[in-house]
Amino acid sequence: MQNKAVFERGEIPISASGWTKPQGLAPNWPALTEAVSTDVAVIGAGLAGSSLALHLAEAGISVTVLEARQPGWGASGRNAGHVLPILRDMRVFRRFPDEGRRFLKLFREHHTIPFDLAGRYAIDCDAVRSGYINGMKTRRAFEGFLREFSYLEDHGLQKLVRMSGDDMKAHTGSAAYPYGVLFEDGGRINPYLFTNGMVAVAARLGARIHGDSEALALERAGERWRIRTRAGSVLADRIVFCTNAYPTGIEPAFRKAFYPLTAYALTTRPLPAGALDHILPGGGTFAQAPIDLNPMVRDRHGRLILSSIPRVGGAHDASWHFQSQLRWLHRIWPETRGMRIEMEDYWTGRVALRKAQFPGVFELGKGIFGLMYFNAWGNVMAPLMGKILADGLARDDMASLPFPVERPEHVPFSRKYEVLIRHILIPAARTAQRWGFL
Repeated sequence: MQNKAVFERGEIPISASGWTKPQGLAPNWPALTEAVSTDVAVIGAGLAGSSLALHLAEAGISVTVLEARQPGWGASGRNAGHVLPILRDMRVFRRFPDEGRRFLKLFREHHTIPFDLAGRYAIDCDAVRSGYINGMKTRRAFEGFLREFSYLEDHGLQKLVRMSGDDMKAHTGSAAYPYGVLFEDGGRINPYLFTNGMVAVAARLGARIHGDSEALALERAGERWRIRTRAGSVLADRIVFCTNAYPTGIEPAFRKAFYPLTAYALTTRPLPAGALDHILPGGGTFAQAPIDLNPMVRDRHGRLILSSIPRVGGAHDASWHFQSQLRWLHRIWPETRGMRIEMEDYWTGRVALRKAQFPGVFELGKGIFGLMYFNAWGNVMAPLMGKILADGLARDDMASLPFPVERPEHVPFSRKYEVLIRHILIPAARTAQRWGFL
């Protein structure tokens, strides 16, 4: 049995993630065992680091990736699998150089980047543009959702497809949600396979990829930087940390600039035929509003991937969380009561939250950068930001980036969102759901 603390930290083995099933773990990349030289060193092979390496290699830039374990080990192999092509808060663009106009243009063009990359490079990762369905039980919640996300239509970023009760029944198979909104460009993806697919493409394009190569020390070497691992070293002109919620010990500034939050996900075994007829018959991605307690994906294997925030002190308790999800499934799809729906895998991961509703792009000093702090929309934003940052690095023109490059800002109380969300909001919402208010 895994130590409870490992579940709390989101550090259980990646083999526990349902995204590694049924195909198994991706092939291991070899550890660095020599001294190498490169234009750009990328530390961390998750969604951001893999995209950055791929797009740098596309541009002909020499790039070396160092991953402490293996690609996709962190949040990129543990997330919920949702492709959510939205921006969270337009107010963040007030501090952008041009109030966000260039970034918004790029977002309009590339907000389907997971599907685009998977198609272009034949990455087998269950990337399906099946739509992202949001369900509401009341007209008030429906109208509130439309107001909250109206900016997407105002700025031409995403169409909000209004759905009636009949529409919702057709799409979800449930009559529990008389109102809904569909993001047509959303869908699902296996993030572990997507990350490893991008790494493999980067390698084919000339990138050096090294797993089991934790960055242990960073030192100046004339005008360049040297990163030391256990058995080798990398001499680089520029270094980009892409460690997200699993920061390396050699750069303390990145360990103190985010609010960590533990999340969990689980997969069912492939559903029986009767359940497949009722639960998301179109195989889409589903969330609820105003509070999304049970986000869900149905994948190509006929499994459900369900996720949420674990109960306080119980992140290790797979059975409790599965039973909680199962009760909800039976309420929303009562036809499934009595059907054999079983859990296959359960795992936890760590989410990195910021005060700003936007990922962090940082510069610590000459030639040292960071790209991290993605959360619910990381399957879109991480590869997109990796692509954009790669362009700035390739042209050696960071000043032209369409977003601000910051210094990491220390957060004074790192458990803020752990307390607010996990200790207060989620327990209250679960109680309201049990009583039928959500």
